[in-house]
Amino acid sequence: MQMRATLTLLLAIVACMAAAPADRAVIVNSGSTNAYGYTISVSSDGKASVTLQNKGGAAASAAKAFTVPAATAARFFRDLAAARKANTATAPCMKSVSFGSSTHVTWQGWTSPDLTCPPQDNVGQALVNDVDAIRKAGAISESPLRSGGSQGNR
Repeated sequence: MQMRATLTLLLAIVACMAAAPADRAVIVNSGSTNAYGYTISVSSDGKASVTLQNKGGAAASAAKAFTVPAATAARFFRDLAAARKANTATAPCMKSVSFGSSTHVTWQGWTSPDLTCPPQDNVGQALVNDVDAIRKAGAISESPLRSGGSQGNR
């Protein structure tokens, strides 16, 4: 009888864990005069979507779904936790007026430093590498250029 109760409790715990919602982080690149920005939403289960944005933040494209490899997603969320805990920082950096952009990750109320500036530690570098791997998984150009150069928000 006790074994049945233990088994029932174990099954209930497993069911709760399976029903737990996926964790989610948002990567935002500001774009620049000459390049669209983008917002990538990534879930811990590897489901992701990207939307290109005009300089003003308005959507310049419909959201495109893609999948991040499970190992990459797991590493990304592990590195996010480490970066938040370490209060990771990047060095201040100069940026071009026409081509300069910033990239930040927001996760559980925490926002990363600008990941387009050099990281000051290995924790920050790991996060930069993860964002790059996620961007590549979604076939997102590092700087999606606007057609026609700097003709504003098209």
